[in-house]
Amino acid sequence: MSNTFAAIDFETAVGHNVCSVGIVMVENGNIVEEYHQLIQPPYNDYNYYNIRVHGITPEDTYNAPLFSEIFPEIQSRLNDNIVVAHNEAFDRGVLLNSMRDYNIHSSELRTEEK
Repeated sequence: MSNTFAAIDFETAVGHNVCSVGIVMVENGNIVEEYHQLIQPPYNDYNYYNIRVHGITPEDTYNAPLFSEIFPEIQSRLNDNIVVAHNEAFDRGVLLNSMRDYNIHSSELRTEEK
């Protein structure tokens, strides 16, 4: 198994609507970069129970960029890398559904399968 990868974690406001992303880049077992960005979900709408989980509120994301605006940052970190996540099925679904919602084709991501 490689010691070089990108670890990703999404927080959601409602359903798969993203309100935050964190990505940690690891090279040869060492953290070389940490990226975090608040994201304004559609209509800045939140489920109370999601807020209780992560503590992010509509006030926190009122002026935050949309997913489509920060996608290039996500793309630059994930392309051509092994991508891992604590709950991979959830995070993959959030990513792919968010891309679909903003008309970003899944072929724009090139990640390695391991």
